[in-house]
Amino acid sequence: MPRKLKPGDTICILAPGSPVGGEGPYAAGKAYLERKGYRVVEGEHVKGRHLIFSGEDHQRAADVNVAFSDPSIDAIFCARGGTGTLRLLPHVDYGVISRNPKILLGYSDITALQAALYAKCGLVSFYGPMVTTEIGRGLTPYTEQNLFETLTCTGGRPLVNPPDEPPMTLHEGEARGELLGGCLSIFVSLLGTPYEPDTTGKILFFEDIDETPHRIDRFLTQLILAGKLKTAAGIIFGSFRNAVYPPDHPYVAMAVSVIDLVRERISGLGVPALYGLKFGHEPGMLTMPIGSLAHLDAGRGIVTTGPCVW
Repeated sequence: MPRKLKPGDTICILAPGSPVGGEGPYAAGKAYLERKGYRVVEGEHVKGRHLIFSGEDHQRAADVNVAFSDPSIDAIFCARGGTGTLRLLPHVDYGVISRNPKILLGYSDITALQAALYAKCGLVSFYGPMVTTEIGRGLTPYTEQNLFETLTCTGGRPLVNPPDEPPMTLHEGEARGELLGGCLSIFVSLLGTPYEPDTTGKILFFEDIDETPHRIDRFLTQLILAGKLKTAAGIIFGSFRNAVYPPDHPYVAMAVSVIDLVRERISGLGVPALYGLKFGHEPGMLTMPIGSLAHLDAGRGIVTTGPCVW
């Protein structure tokens, strides 16, 4: 596990996937971290551009390797997700990272790197807000509190929705295991690769954005056919933001929601399952510690992580 974040620590901002984009939100996010009392540095290619990526694959991977190997850097925050992180995986130095565990914060497309680091190094990383996409646009109090409590924690803590937005129980029961998951479409893309996640005994968590219900059903079916859900201890779903059909889509008349498909798809698994925990592509989000031990009480809608022995 990486050590907890402390005042005065040095945070390195990386862009493992798409270019940073507009300078305004990125600069605002960087300034916010500096106001919080952290020293902020940038990866060499954080503002680069190659095709639809922030640099060539080996350049972006080199930024990752340097950030982990540099003893002056304490934590790594991703600027944004987008696309392209999967392309880095063959170029990452997993030995260096194993010897230098540090906080890695990001979500969405960053799932590919987080899952690979967990598979190859056992590194605990954090599925949470990024510099440009959330921090620079203004964190909600809920997101801000949860982020820094998680990164600076010394013990177990609950992952709880706001009081007026309770998650939905899909299958009652309790489970204990390490948290593993992220963006569903990216997680599925790792199947059949050297970075394929081992889901046995894990509490899986999945969310995504702008995916129609039948595509989410397809992703879950692929995981089932690959044997990845049968051996899981429990499953936590986010809200799958914008998972709706356009008005002119022929499936609209069938009046089937993504919740209907998710509930039916996992009904035969018999594992504790929860829907609607607020993480990932949400205006307000929890920070999920990938690889941390957790307890899921699906009947009560409670997830607790820890202890965090940092």
